[in-house]
Amino acid sequence: MWIAKNTPDTRVDEPEEEDESAPSTRFIALRFAGLVAIVAIAGLVVARSGIAIATASGLKQSVVGAMLTAVATSLPELVTTIAAIRRGALQLAVGGIIGGNMFDVLFLSASDVAYRDGSIYGAIDGSARFWALTGIVMTLMLVLGLIRREKSGPGNIGFESVSVLVIYIAAAVAAATVL
Repeated sequence: MWIAKNTPDTRVDEPEEEDESAPSTRFIALRFAGLVAIVAIAGLVVARSGIAIATASGLKQSVVGAMLTAVATSLPELVTTIAAIRRGALQLAVGGIIGGNMFDVLFLSASDVAYRDGSIYGAIDGSARFWALTGIVMTLMLVLGLIRREKSGPGNIGFESVSVLVIYIAAAVAAATVL
């Protein structure tokens, strides 16, 4: 069985010293709730804009969703990830990304419940299945990176990051030319 061990590379996650001038937990929670509401409203605007772009451009909604609205809705996650990395909170950064992806997959179940004409999975076209498969393959590459850890790889990043970039670019090219 695998047993966790401390190594010279182990980082200890210790809480920061409390700052007397820091805002109260209640204030932070209220500010967080307000920002969540703003993001939710922005998400509605992004969804409606994506539908309008798909209609005006003639692109499939799955392509617009996978390439445009996905990028727009992921920008807040990117900002929080970079902020966490800059503060040295690597576990928070990776946990936020993986947790966000898990929550996104959970949205499929909620969408299936909301879709009243049967299973939503039976209603999606080949383009949406292509993007779902692309996401699965990219996630599998990340899992391989968790299994086979390396300190650096091509371009001083891990092989899994290079693979994910290549897979996404190839999928985008395929979607633009084939789908």
